[in-house]
Amino acid sequence: MNYKVVMLDFDGTLARTIPAILHASEKMLNMHGYEIDPVQVERNFGLALPEAFRCFANDDSIDDKTMEQMVMEYNTIYRNECEPLIELFDGVADTLATLKRAGVTLLIASNNIREVLERLTTQLDIAQYFDGIICADDVVNAKPAPDIALLALERYNIKGSEVLVVGDSTYDMDMGREAGCDLCGVSFGSHTPKMLREKGAKYIIDNFLELPKIVLG
Repeated sequence: MNYKVVMLDFDGTLARTIPAILHASEKMLNMHGYEIDPVQVERNFGLALPEAFRCFANDDSIDDKTMEQMVMEYNTIYRNECEPLIELFDGVADTLATLKRAGVTLLIASNNIREVLERLTTQLDIAQYFDGIICADDVVNAKPAPDIALLALERYNIKGSEVLVVGDSTYDMDMGREAGCDLCGVSFGSHTPKMLREKGAKYIIDNFLELPKIVLG
């Protein structure tokens, strides 16, 4: 076994959520008089919601009280209009089952919030494969800071060299690299393989079914 632990991003990595996030973000921002900035979306997709919304709107002056309201409105739109349409990427469920049977510790490491992650993993019937969720609720500094990964290393008493971080964004790569983990990018998420390699991705996969060979050897 090459890695004892696989730390997986959720949005854009395990599940096809990017269209849902963009729909809910655009609808919410339009309610506040903002037009979503496509260039900012491309650059900043994968950040925690408050920072992402300021980037998507191209407005750093949005105050915390307004942002709190924005996040609540976004979550309502996302849950009511988007969640029923979310699907796993091809091969995800089979891959998680294979790794779990092999004794690999599987963790979700996400800038999303626990409530959403628990609801969606249950809805998508993959919750049973995960040993834990470390998310934006657990840290002061979300990705690209290494805090989520470092907390996972501490909580599960593991070394960075034992961990493969799998994600679709440069923020996943930054987090994992700074925590001393190896990195695997997926080619079907928010950032291009070239961007992921430039951030240190050791592997790039086009389908989740490629992952067991990397992890198990």
